[in-house]
Amino acid sequence: MKKLLFFLILIAVCTTCTHYQPQIVSSELIAVNTTEKSANNEISQWILPYKTALNTVMGVKIGQAQITLDRGLPECLLGNFITEVMGGYAKKQSKNYDFIITNIGGLREALPQGEITVGSIYNVFPFDNELVMLTLSGKKVEQLCQEIALQGGQITSGIEMYIDTISHEGKFIHINNLPLDTNRNYQVLTTDYLSFGNDKLYALADYSAIYSLKKPLREAIIEYVKKENKKGKKITAKLKNKGYL
Repeated sequence: MKKLLFFLILIAVCTTCTHYQPQIVSSELIAVNTTEKSANNEISQWILPYKTALNTVMGVKIGQAQITLDRGLPECLLGNFITEVMGGYAKKQSKNYDFIITNIGGLREALPQGEITVGSIYNVFPFDNELVMLTLSGKKVEQLCQEIALQGGQITSGIEMYIDTISHEGKFIHINNLPLDTNRNYQVLTTDYLSFGNDKLYALADYSAIYSLKKPLREAIIEYVKKENKKGKKITAKLKNKGYL
């Protein structure tokens, strides 16, 4: 009886250990296309009022761009425009800074020449990053500049340095036309996103103090464009053309 029970268990184990490989019997590639039918389905009809309202808000004209503000490194027209807006807003809040930095990754596309709408700004700046002031030691500023150099540049104002294209080192670093002083503290105007050391700008996370301006960068830009439009001015920017950051 014991031998019979042992063989029954052995047969059961062997049966359960059998491996089966899945086989594809047939396959078909189904293309997903936008059709009139999809626009009339139940979900599309449900979101239609919200989409219509959103398009109305995004389509509001707020200004004009005199030229296309492109994005790129180590310097670009769009970056210079943004730092001008950031610096102008901080000064209106009576906040003094030594230099400005934001990240090119936060600029999703160029701002085309011609009409600027609210949607145009959202296309360029889709993130809700807020402006902040950081107190950074001179040694951390030096580290930050090397991190910027390693990336081939970033969106900055007030920082000048030569980037060695072979070693990817930042040399002859100046802050506001003065040589970098590692023995003093600097006030940095940036975004809350970068205050966490994101985009490999790790030095920004080592601040000794932080102050929030409680203003999203995108909102500050929209307000700036509207004010310039009321003055009859078109949005533009210039390159420094110094051959270095």
